[in-house]
Amino acid sequence: MKNWLNQHTLALDLVLQRLKNHWLNTLIICMVIGITVTLPGLLFVALDNLQDMSGAIKQDAQISVFFKPATSSNLIQRLINDTQGLPQVKEVRYVSKEDAIEQLSQQFSQKNLLVDLPQNPLPDAVFITLTDTQPATVKPVQTLLQTRPEVDEIVIDSVWIERLHSMLQLGKRIAIIFASLLGIAMITVISNTVRMQVLTHEAEIEVSRLIGATHSFIRRPFLYMGGAYGLGGGLIAVALLFAIVWNLRQPVQLLANNYQSHFQLAFHLVHVGGLILLCTTAIGWIAAFIALTQKK
Repeated sequence: MKNWLNQHTLALDLVLQRLKNHWLNTLIICMVIGITVTLPGLLFVALDNLQDMSGAIKQDAQISVFFKPATSSNLIQRLINDTQGLPQVKEVRYVSKEDAIEQLSQQFSQKNLLVDLPQNPLPDAVFITLTDTQPATVKPVQTLLQTRPEVDEIVIDSVWIERLHSMLQLGKRIAIIFASLLGIAMITVISNTVRMQVLTHEAEIEVSRLIGATHSFIRRPFLYMGGAYGLGGGLIAVALLFAIVWNLRQPVQLLANNYQSHFQLAFHLVHVGGLILLCTTAIGWIAAFIALTQKK
């Protein structure tokens, strides 16, 4: 075990020494990787914030139910009881046609217009607030209401709800495709860099083979070098994303305040940053492995 740790320690020391001796090339490669990763990272941060924002407006998911003119109060109360028992329903609010006409009259400057009507044209209504904006939450409630004969019309927010979630799903797919393409580009860059390092130290590798060095001992520093390139690029990407989000936070908050929203732009360092570092380090390791396999 001690011998295994010593071998890895020697490999890490050798990699750090090589990176230090060529610090400018190392910085340029890490900057290229960092900027490359920042582009899909911005998409993921934007989608992450949109997901949070969609959760913040879940109280706006509402179904409006209008009853037929001859509907009795017993039938209305029965429907209210049935909908209140559903787990998807957060609140049920009943507005009688008398209350509706009273609220409408308060919005008119000339209230005599409504007084002259022969009868109240507004129906009894129930407004159902849902627990969230998921389409799977809307459908069961909608199905129940459509089976009730006393219901005359249902106005539901499912159109914009489904559009919102469809756009988020589409955005995630686009971000994954974009990140995959840039990941392939990263593998190409790191692989070529490691291959050049192998060619530069080819004489040293041959001497190591002559004195009995194993294949894994020779390959290990180059694998660590690929992982170091990926980790360095990931750190630069996380720093750039944090700076971009911090720079945009105040303008976004001012825009949200204009729409009476408490939304704040956020960068989840552990969730997004940790994922970026893990992916870039793994990509660097894989790229180095590919370069060594081709060289072999």
